[in-house]
Amino acid sequence: MRSGEVNKINVGIVGLGTVAKEVHIPILSTFRDVNIKSIAEVDVKRGRKTAKKWRISKVYENYNKMYEDAELDAVFICLPNILHYDAVKSALEHDLHVFCEKPMGLNANEALKLVKMARAKDLVLAVGYNRRLEKNYEHAAKIVNSFRLGRILQVHGVLVNPGPYASWMPSSDWFFRDKYGVLYDSGSHLVDLIMYVLSDEIVEVSAAGTSTMYGLDVLDNIACVFKTEKGILGTFNAGWKIAVNHSSIQVHGTGGSVFADPLEIEVRYGSYGSLEKVVHHITSARKIIGSQVKRMGERKRPSETYFKEDRAFIDAVLGKGKPLVSGKDALRVLEVLGAMKESLEKKIEVKVEKHEL
Repeated sequence: MRSGEVNKINVGIVGLGTVAKEVHIPILSTFRDVNIKSIAEVDVKRGRKTAKKWRISKVYENYNKMYEDAELDAVFICLPNILHYDAVKSALEHDLHVFCEKPMGLNANEALKLVKMARAKDLVLAVGYNRRLEKNYEHAAKIVNSFRLGRILQVHGVLVNPGPYASWMPSSDWFFRDKYGVLYDSGSHLVDLIMYVLSDEIVEVSAAGTSTMYGLDVLDNIACVFKTEKGILGTFNAGWKIAVNHSSIQVHGTGGSVFADPLEIEVRYGSYGSLEKVVHHITSARKIIGSQVKRMGERKRPSETYFKEDRAFIDAVLGKGKPLVSGKDALRVLEVLGAMKESLEKKIEVKVEKHEL
């Protein structure tokens, strides 16, 4: 690599929000095959303070200058959503591998350009959808795709929390500058999680939203009914200003159901037989429905899922594998978010426009 050391890469960090300072830098610092060489941060004082703490050699005020000067192999983009596209595009133009926090851009057209650029240059482009990496969600995906639940008919996904300035503290007010607030925040994670667990793509959506924050025209709660390519019907609920921090997914099929959240996973199997026996089976449900409860223990620290995605990205850069969430995966999420956005604006059902690669 450019560092002159076999199997060791130089990494730059773009933006010093919470996810950079408390997640990616601490994790990357534990990897023996990674050298965090530089930081790009408009708040130079903050940049120097972080660099001193982690013994990072150089701080830049402008990420383009860092791309040109720092002799990097890869960068982690940890900027506000509205800045992702330009930062990723410039990094790819400088022949750098890129890990970008979600979402990869603000629309599918931006994402498509980035995916095509990365492919043309044979560069790794990974995106930070770490929710799917919770062990229980990974296990749920295996159950769904093993056909143990029979034909899947319905799915229900929920991702709600108190929101910015209540459950976490962002470094600026950028969360509230986008009218569709929660859609590109929690909603982005939830769309990725649903499609990952199902190994399917959402093709039709009908969404509704509300704004409950006084004085702010920002949608903080959004619900959506959708249909997938395989004909599965589902619901999507993403929200801020919810007292409880909760994430879960339910998948229901002709042979059983799976209920998963970060703390536990439960699988229920059952068979009702002929229509004549439906009433009897309902009244004696406890006898005919077998429940398998698999508790995965206490929830891992949030950094566990981040560790997995960071490790996979570094391995991909080293030619040892593929990123856990690719640019193509992120493109599909933005296609769905774009359809939801149109549905919210026009109050109609919208078909998801799929972009060919």
